[in-house]
Amino acid sequence: MTIKQLFSSNYLKQKDVIFKLFVYLSFIATVLISIIADKKVLTYFMPVTIFAILLKYISLTKQKVKPLYIIGLLAIIVSDLLTFLDFNTHFKWIAILTSIYLIASALILRKYLLKGQLKSILYFSVFIGLLLVSYIIYSVLDLIIDFIPEPMLFYIILNAFSVLIFTILCALIYVNDHYDNSTILLGAAIFCLFHIGLTPINEFIAYNDTFTVLIVISHVLSIYLFMRFISTTEAIKTRDIKQKYF
Repeated sequence: MTIKQLFSSNYLKQKDVIFKLFVYLSFIATVLISIIADKKVLTYFMPVTIFAILLKYISLTKQKVKPLYIIGLLAIIVSDLLTFLDFNTHFKWIAILTSIYLIASALILRKYLLKGQLKSILYFSVFIGLLLVSYIIYSVLDLIIDFIPEPMLFYIILNAFSVLIFTILCALIYVNDHYDNSTILLGAAIFCLFHIGLTPINEFIAYNDTFTVLIVISHVLSIYLFMRFISTTEAIKTRDIKQKYF
């Protein structure tokens, strides 16, 4: 290894450590602020944490960045700003921006699905899981439907549909078990479902500081775990599956 290569390697390692520290420290700071300070203070911290995850993603993928994911993260940054400024007033745009992130994420996951993989939906465990997710979404909708203006119903349904599609894709990829770290993706889906399900209950029905802390933690973990999956996992092709298993 030449001196130039050694220097380049050390520089990349140092940069990776710096980005990792940035993500961890911003996440810890955001959680602490959610515990000790007013919710509106998170306006200054949560976007920084998501931006740190974006930088980490770019550092991991380099020239292979997915523009869809960057668009999705930028949408989430704006959504978080509006959420902590005034959730009720900006709910329409929060729902739209969150749906943009979920749809962008679902489109990215398409390449991790193989031809014929949709037959997995017939598996009993997947079917039960989908019923459970659908029931959770329905229960949240049933709880908050009387607390939101009728014109906002469309955006609620849009958000519910987006999270359902995202969760289904994550579940299909996990159950087919073609990727070593598919558990990370399942974790991202669970935290995403928890965050999106609990947020409207906390904002529209009964605000609770503890719920805010849980929402913050699940929100960041969902985005971070999804970022780890798509940045460290290469999509495999059908012929690779055949070579591996047959």
